[in-house]
Amino acid sequence: MKPNRREFSKKALYGLLAFLGLGFFIPAIKISSPLAVRERQLAFFPLMSEDDIPRAGIKKTELIFSVNGKEWKTRVFIVSSSEGPTIFSAVCSHLGCLVNYQKDKGEFVCPCHGGKYDLSGKNIAGPPPAPLMRLPVMMKGGMLMVGVKV
Repeated sequence: MKPNRREFSKKALYGLLAFLGLGFFIPAIKISSPLAVRERQLAFFPLMSEDDIPRAGIKKTELIFSVNGKEWKTRVFIVSSSEGPTIFSAVCSHLGCLVNYQKDKGEFVCPCHGGKYDLSGKNIAGPPPAPLMRLPVMMKGGMLMVGVKV
């Protein structure tokens, strides 16, 4: 039985839509796959000199680094304790807003949806699905170095 013009047009349209859908679907899989994250290398960048690290409390600062000639900036928090400094990304794990530190409450608060984190970065209220990202640190040549996957 020979297909009519309407059936042919319908099948051709479905085939074209499926082809276009694959064009969007395959790159999305590559970007979001855990393998894409694993391929990035951890690199350490200087944040501040050892003398400028606060001995106690919280300090907000910017980490500025270059990758392949492009400069990147990200806000981080230094949480100092007797164990040494801990660096947290200031990016909320919910929707990527920048969190602020509220000294009177002793917690990090996201202004977008009210997410709250304690001083260890653990989410304690609101919609954030994960804690604040803790960045690896090391001391090298009198500088506090922060690890970033690039």
